[in-house]
Amino acid sequence: MNTAKPHHHRILVDLIRAKKYWYLASIVAIGLASFFAFLVPYIGKVVIDRIIARDPLVKDDFTQSLINMVGGAQYLAEHLWIAGAAIVAVTLISGVFMFLKDYASAEACEDTVKNLRDQLYDHLHKLPNAFHSQSDSGDLLQRCTSDIDTLREFLTTQVMNIGRTLVLVITVIPLMLMQHVWLTLLSLVLVPVVLIFAFYFFERVKELFLQVDEAEGELTTIVQENLTGIRVVRAFARQDFENQKFDAKNTKYSEMNYSLIRLLATFWSSSDLLCLAQSGIVLVGGAWMVSNGTVTMGTYFAFLTYTNMLIWPIRELGKELSEAGKATVAIGRIQEILNQSEETTTEDPLAMPPRLQGQIQFDRVSFGFDSKLGPVLKDLSFHINAGETVAIVGPTGAGKSTIIQLLLRLYDYQQGSIQLDGLELNRMDRQQVRQQVGTLLQEPFLFSRSLRDNIKFGRKQASEEDMIASSTAASVHHTIQKFDQGYDTVIGERGVSLSGGQCQRVTLSRTLLKEPPILVLDDTLSAVDSETEHKILQALHQKKGEQTLLIITHRISVCQQADRVLVLQNGQLTQQGNHQQLSNTPGFYQRLWQIQAGQAQEFSQTLEQTA
Repeated sequence: MNTAKPHHHRILVDLIRAKKYWYLASIVAIGLASFFAFLVPYIGKVVIDRIIARDPLVKDDFTQSLINMVGGAQYLAEHLWIAGAAIVAVTLISGVFMFLKDYASAEACEDTVKNLRDQLYDHLHKLPNAFHSQSDSGDLLQRCTSDIDTLREFLTTQVMNIGRTLVLVITVIPLMLMQHVWLTLLSLVLVPVVLIFAFYFFERVKELFLQVDEAEGELTTIVQENLTGIRVVRAFARQDFENQKFDAKNTKYSEMNYSLIRLLATFWSSSDLLCLAQSGIVLVGGAWMVSNGTVTMGTYFAFLTYTNMLIWPIRELGKELSEAGKATVAIGRIQEILNQSEETTTEDPLAMPPRLQGQIQFDRVSFGFDSKLGPVLKDLSFHINAGETVAIVGPTGAGKSTIIQLLLRLYDYQQGSIQLDGLELNRMDRQQVRQQVGTLLQEPFLFSRSLRDNIKFGRKQASEEDMIASSTAASVHHTIQKFDQGYDTVIGERGVSLSGGQCQRVTLSRTLLKEPPILVLDDTLSAVDSETEHKILQALHQKKGEQTLLIITHRISVCQQADRVLVLQNGQLTQQGNHQQLSNTPGFYQRLWQIQAGQAQEFSQTLEQTA
């Protein structure tokens, strides 16, 4: 996926801005929760210094006035449960604000991630055909699910934890300095080491997680491809080979994951040692200060609590930063898709009638998918009248299917001109063009839904009678009636529970129900028998003149019923005319007719001899 380096933070800023008040509420709740959590060791300090020890060195008029309001030091000493109740009360209040923090962050983050998922899904539908042709579906699936979940976890949990740690640092350290400068410095001596350690691992984890994520994407692609093509794998007895291929990707993913887990284990064990060492320094150093009379017992108790309140969240910052590394990779992979340019929007598109007549004009059109491979269509010109039935034949790679992709504006031509009813195709709105051109491609695709939903896919409001009429024209109505649930039968993914011919006929029914003025069938009848083909063509010819019909085919029986046949070779129009004319003219069509006629005769003779 080649694209410019994405701006990873832009997407987060845009998404967070939409929910800024919820995020602000969460930040305020974190600050209040931290403040009340800070009061717990402070109450303990006051009880030890003012109530129990009554240390004369401690002078704090504000605290003394609060004690007097409650009843005085003597009264509190006789009713220590009041201090315990105060600790419980502020702890509960801190817990309430933590709940509000989680509620606000969840409200903001879940909606933010939902909007991102909607944005990503919508953007994928607007990307050009070239992007989807070059992308692995498994990798795209990975970005739309696992990467989104990684980002959701980061926004919901890690961002708030990082915010809480920062609030603690900003509020607690100044309060500690106000109480005792040297004990504060002693409590923070290893904090820079823990931070540097965390940032170092953040960079290491980010790099390794990218490799893990890519390995998981490759694994997802293998699973998705094999589940989709399971019948092909079994038909060729390639289970062992596919298992080995999966095992190779699975081994790579497991090894990457193991390396990531080992790195995180190293960080946790090392950071645990640093945090315990910091607590030990305060424990020993503070005890020495108490013995020298430079620090009160209450202050010593409070600083032991403050140190744990600070050092462990700072240590957890390493985890949050490692998750931030994962989120950074996930954001980059998501942004890489969002950075892809959507299908170009036609500026000042031509006004199109509600329904085209169906006239098609190619004038000296040249087109290629890749400049290195050369043009697929070369100076191609032909004219199709409205309501005309035209068959297009030619060898593989002649450019037949490319004509359809240009008609649908899946790709845009740069040389020549294509006109529909005299309107330049490149100046028409893409969506309106696709509504007017009904297409059935070589590979029929059905969704894992009911037959009714599949057939009505392009025209949801169609009546039951219209649906049955289109199914009858596609020679599939009687087949559907034989199913236990009829049109409500749910088919497997990609129509796996239907035969190839049934899939083609159901997709044909879906296209016919759309009733487009231009109908293009790309080798649609290849999987049906001759009798069914005859019924379908007969139904199509009943609407002769009502819609322009293009049939890409290799069957002479189809060409015989067409008004005109276009013969393509090497991207150029080499012959055109009706079946009678072309079968009597030396060239590709005559050779094709002779081969198929000879095969039919040989088959008839074989049947006679067998009989």
